[in-house]
Amino acid sequence: MLFFEFRSYAQSFRQSAQSVPFTASQAALAALALALCQGCSASLSAVASDSALSPERSSLSIAPASATLQQWQTVQFTLSGAASSVSCAWISSDANVLLPLGGESFQSRHVGSATISAICDTQAAQATIAVIPQAVSGPIKITSGGTYSGNWNSDDPNTPSLSIETDDPVTIEDSVITSRGPLIRVRGVKSGANITIENVTGTALDPQVAGVQRGAFVSTSKVRSLVVEHCTMTGVSFGVSAASSIVSTLRILNNLAVNLEDRASDGHGAFQDARPALGHFVLLSRVVAPQGAEIGWNQVVQTVGQSSVEDVINLFRSQGAPDQPIWVHDNYIEGNSSPLAHDNYSGAGIIADGGNAEPVTAFGVFEDNEVVHTAGSGVVLNNGHDIAAIGNRIVSCGQGSDGIWFAMHFANAASIWDFYGSGPALFYNNTVTETAGGLVRPNAEGKPMAADFWGNKLSMAYPGNSSSGNEFTNPCLSGGTLDLSAEDAERAYWAAKVSAAGELIGDEHLTSQ
Repeated sequence: MLFFEFRSYAQSFRQSAQSVPFTASQAALAALALALCQGCSASLSAVASDSALSPERSSLSIAPASATLQQWQTVQFTLSGAASSVSCAWISSDANVLLPLGGESFQSRHVGSATISAICDTQAAQATIAVIPQAVSGPIKITSGGTYSGNWNSDDPNTPSLSIETDDPVTIEDSVITSRGPLIRVRGVKSGANITIENVTGTALDPQVAGVQRGAFVSTSKVRSLVVEHCTMTGVSFGVSAASSIVSTLRILNNLAVNLEDRASDGHGAFQDARPALGHFVLLSRVVAPQGAEIGWNQVVQTVGQSSVEDVINLFRSQGAPDQPIWVHDNYIEGNSSPLAHDNYSGAGIIADGGNAEPVTAFGVFEDNEVVHTAGSGVVLNNGHDIAAIGNRIVSCGQGSDGIWFAMHFANAASIWDFYGSGPALFYNNTVTETAGGLVRPNAEGKPMAADFWGNKLSMAYPGNSSSGNEFTNPCLSGGTLDLSAEDAERAYWAAKVSAAGELIGDEHLTSQ
């Protein structure tokens, strides 16, 4: 589980019922609770012991100071002795052993030991963690209802760790799943599967077969009820993929996904220059939800250049109902990109997607989501009707700290475009309102330019399509130059919002404190 602990909140770009003002210096502190350190090495241990650090650092302490964890367990550290006004960085000496999940949370991965350092201004403290093997069982097939818990693994890229083939209610809880293929595969029989997955940690492993990509956390077809809550996913090609279903219940809430990966394996632990299927955190394909659906309070963080995903949340030819829409709200999306897309990355943070004929996506609300540090667009309405994007925040500066552009030259914070040419009979009543922040991408000369709302001229003339009340302050641009600290402030805003709302994100059952 990913906890957030804050003493302050960041200044919002748009005042709303959820925004709480806080100072820039306090924002920096809060931002660290979300910062990820991928690829940090043992050299940070030297930083923690450097003579420049204060001799008073003994007043700083980490709990637990030492621990032995099984693989895939999550550890949540606490820090004592740091002044509330001091910023603290959390570092793993070996991310292969103990992977940073954000803030004070880490996941044990491979057997070995690692040192965790907390560096607060001139003070430092360390903890030592040993990771031991976890006892697991082989793949299982579930054909009858009930509640199941366990630690399952599949070393066969063609065999899911869990196969569920029944219409009876099945709950998977308090479990750890690893696989070189699919993690959980669900297939309804007659009336449709009825599945609840909660407090599960799932990790996709290298298939070790050239041309094969990593597995999905959960893929379903013919499902009647699907609930995925408080799960942690790392390295999967898809988080939740649901297809060809009429659902009475659909909830995807409070999940943590880190570095989704849709590239194909080269068979030797690296990647081919191929993406067999474009990955998503959530893909609803031809799903009908007459009683509505909810996708909210999920956190999806990618590392640009080190992971690959397409659209993070994609409603593809999927529909809610006029009075009970598919509600996509309060999700945090960072770093969506693919190293293989080069200058043609077409992924978006959240998208209404489909085709030029029925069924089209319809009756959806994208509300109060945040998209940060993205190579593609933020919120995109490309298909369907009666889709409302309300109060979303897009803050993307388009470059990394190395000064290299990763933002696509066609990206926009938000857009309305009948991409598939379905015409006014199928593409109407789509609105973008109260959007905040702004997206920056390179212009023709490679200089930063604001790319906020874009509406295709023809599409905007269709009935009911409109954009209004947006407040693009473009915090990434300061006097015409980039200010990357705007993204840090937005990370802080999200973390503060999570804390204020009392939300807990990720698997709780393996959290060690």
